[in-house]
Amino acid sequence: MSRSKKRGWLMHLTFTRSPLDHSGVQRTNPAFIEACLSHPAARAILLTGGNVVLSPEGEPEILHPAQTSTLALERPGLVFLGLEGETPWFAASVQPGSTPPGLDFRRATMIAEPDLAAILGRARAILSWHGRRHYCSNCGAENAPAEGGTKLVCPSCGTEHFPRTDPSVIMLPYSGDRCVMGRQPAWPPGLFATLAGFMEPGETIEEACAREVAEETGLKVLSSRYVASQPWPFPSTLMIGLLAEIEPGEPVAADDIEEARWFTRAEVRELYEGPMMRWGPPHYSISRLLIETWLNGG
Repeated sequence: MSRSKKRGWLMHLTFTRSPLDHSGVQRTNPAFIEACLSHPAARAILLTGGNVVLSPEGEPEILHPAQTSTLALERPGLVFLGLEGETPWFAASVQPGSTPPGLDFRRATMIAEPDLAAILGRARAILSWHGRRHYCSNCGAENAPAEGGTKLVCPSCGTEHFPRTDPSVIMLPYSGDRCVMGRQPAWPPGLFATLAGFMEPGETIEEACAREVAEETGLKVLSSRYVASQPWPFPSTLMIGLLAEIEPGEPVAADDIEEARWFTRAEVRELYEGPMMRWGPPHYSISRLLIETWLNGG
């Protein structure tokens, strides 16, 4: 995992800029998937209980697909992730207890090189979806994998099921030279971060941002601006990052927020360049990107 420091890994967010071509057209052909499985350069990464299976050397275990035949894989077995150049990538979940406990997924992807972290993120999102979709939501029959496991088909009623991604807005509310951050009750002492929440049906991104800020702080959003987005495989969310200009006033913590308060730029710098650094590298979460964008006058 140490190779990441040589590749400019601080330049973009973890789980973004994946090296994989998802091969959406080719993967509909079963012969293509079979050829990928037997390709001499094919790779398979393994998770167990959502965490990363490690090799004896302490690196993420990467095998040829054929080497997984003796492992206790959970349904549906190997799932096709995509092509990195001409190299096919697959992933599978190993039954807990059949291998040593995996390395915590967050920890593993915090220290992995960017390309591998993005591949692991796609693997976890798809495998988590499989763990929740054994049966057809239309008729209750057992689903069957198709297109290399990137799709499920009910053999009884023909319903097709696809991996879902849940959109979520994540925003830094600000007014002038101050911003509002909040904390949840389960967070470590002193940890404050941006606000976030899932979008609801019928909402635009801007409307979801305004609603979430009002629900969590009681303050009104005057305008919002898109900054960036980040796939977030916990289990499968797309974080849509915004800066939200809000009306001045005293925030009132509500919903699942324990405390929300104003921070000056100096206070934010002191917090994030001090105790906050130990909770994860700056590139890991879009929350830090939003904060740095605001601190830099963006």
